[in-house]
Amino acid sequence: MRLSKSLMRNTSDPKHEEYARLVKQFEAAYGEDWDGTMIEYDNDFVSLPTYVGKAAGKGNSRIVLQWLGKGNIREMVNAKCEDAGNAGLLFMAASTQQLDLMSYLLLNGANVNILNSTGRSTLTAACLSKDDHLGTVRLLPSWGGDLYLEGEGMTKDNMSFWRDYVTRKGDAAIAKLISSELGGRRCEIVGAARGNLIGKTCVVEEYIENSDQYKVTVEYTNEVLLLGVDNLKRRDRTPQDPGYYVECKNNRLIRRDFKSNEDCQAFIASLRSDKEESVEDDPDAEAKAEQAAADLLAELGLDDLGGPSSKASKQENQPATSGKKKKKHGSKKKGRK
Repeated sequence: MRLSKSLMRNTSDPKHEEYARLVKQFEAAYGEDWDGTMIEYDNDFVSLPTYVGKAAGKGNSRIVLQWLGKGNIREMVNAKCEDAGNAGLLFMAASTQQLDLMSYLLLNGANVNILNSTGRSTLTAACLSKDDHLGTVRLLPSWGGDLYLEGEGMTKDNMSFWRDYVTRKGDAAIAKLISSELGGRRCEIVGAARGNLIGKTCVVEEYIENSDQYKVTVEYTNEVLLLGVDNLKRRDRTPQDPGYYVECKNNRLIRRDFKSNEDCQAFIASLRSDKEESVEDDPDAEAKAEQAAADLLAELGLDDLGGPSSKASKQENQPATSGKKKKKHGSKKKGRK
């Protein structure tokens, strides 16, 4: 919100009126003296260091990955950057269409519908982007991503207006994808005429209005079919059932594709088993990983940017981040996002 307030002062900015409206809306809820006070969110979140947020926004996934490797990744994947309107890591990765990084975050528990300070979800921001974010918009719904605007989910009543708005913006393909109930969703095929299709997963490409059917692509075979809504049941990707896998090795992402969902799930189960055995065999494994991450920062010349590693020598074994934000000054105020 501080970002919107500072941008509001620039009356020549084409989005001046939007920034002004957001600030007025925020002040109406929290008072005009909110600036400089700490907002207490209903769900505590980890504070994302500015240098990590900038790296994510510039497509430098290596810096993001080394930071994630310094603590409990399940807590850190939903970190938010206060200097960027409380945008989360997923939000920033989506802004530069880092699809593998987005998948890696989601596989490690990132909230696909995390909201920024304006109440927009990552999917909403991607649809509104001036750049072509079709890849991002295709990925998020398959993980359960939904449209949120000002903290409220998009309803069928205003979807028509939303579709027209995105179309006028020049993103007809995106508008067509998101305007239908199952557009972009990962689904399981049920009750199909061909018995060998039952239980298979597919991704919905588009809705064909004339035939009242969905054009889908079957996972692993890439077969294209036309199926009715009665033959499709949503089966969003989850960390346990993603359909593919993205892992991190030496702060680099590696994507793995499989021949079936069963193969993918077996691979994930084996990773979990290997990790448990590794911890038992080497109790110092976590400390070694911490040191490796610190060495990487030093190698990249980032050990003085105020990140977690720069504090390691000053604070004994202190976690990279805290699950709760600390009050800067002034009174606490309740927020909803």
